[in-house]
Amino acid sequence: MSYVLALSLALCWGTAFLASKNIVEALPPWWSTFFRVGAGLLFFIIFYGIQRKNLKCPFRELWRPWTIGLLLILFPFAAISWGQQFVDPTVGGIFNGTVPIWSFLAGAVLLKGVDRFTWRRAAGVTVGLIGLLIFMYPTLSSNPIGTSSSALYGCLAMLAMAWSYSLGNVLTKKIMVDSNAVSLEANTFHQYLFSAIALLGIASLTEPLPALAAFSSKVIISILCAGIFSSAIAFLLMVTLIQRWGATRMASITYFTPIVAMGTDILFRHRMPHFVELIGIGLIFISLWLIQKKVSAR
Repeated sequence: MSYVLALSLALCWGTAFLASKNIVEALPPWWSTFFRVGAGLLFFIIFYGIQRKNLKCPFRELWRPWTIGLLLILFPFAAISWGQQFVDPTVGGIFNGTVPIWSFLAGAVLLKGVDRFTWRRAAGVTVGLIGLLIFMYPTLSSNPIGTSSSALYGCLAMLAMAWSYSLGNVLTKKIMVDSNAVSLEANTFHQYLFSAIALLGIASLTEPLPALAAFSSKVIISILCAGIFSSAIAFLLMVTLIQRWGATRMASITYFTPIVAMGTDILFRHRMPHFVELIGIGLIFISLWLIQKKVSAR
């Protein structure tokens, strides 16, 4: 069952970049991020409302959902929206695939037990990094980074997204999953509430309010897909897998993200993969085999 959840999570994350690209082509980046988070918040209000969950959070514990919300929602979603103005969905998916590498490093420092350092995992992330670099080469070589600072900034934004996700993954286990101070439902709700309020304020101060004409059916569907499928439902899957596998092993699912992102490019943007990219995918699968083995606590 865990592998079914992992596949579902990979599909959720991998399709986020095409949806974000569709949104940011019509809306400014901060408003794009706000509407994505707003869709996720609405989902949780309805979802937890039907279940009659208690969403109260003690004031002294608000730092927990606010910290996770900043690292897993507000900052990375904004980085995706800003970066997708300049790069294709596949490039975003490729950078997202580096999350296990940064999660491995953060987990080895901050966590113990299933997330501790092993040479097998070190070899796995090394092979994965090589595979990702090979995977990235055709896309980046055809994207004139040397002459276009916008493309470079877009790639840096995606790298910042990966760093934020990796730290958020590790801290989710440390201050959320392993803590009983705040319920999972309340924690999740306040993450989205905090992020939505902050984004609304930033967008209102920095960008004009989008016209209603900008909200085409394509944009609305993309907002719902990015906010509900790729964000809210993906978050529930992620937390479940962190509980079952640990942060490092769960983060390895993001190795599939470039493959899914590439698939969406093929289906919807008619971008065919290069042979070199397929070699990179092969190395990624080898790295998955190396890091997936569970490490017993000592």
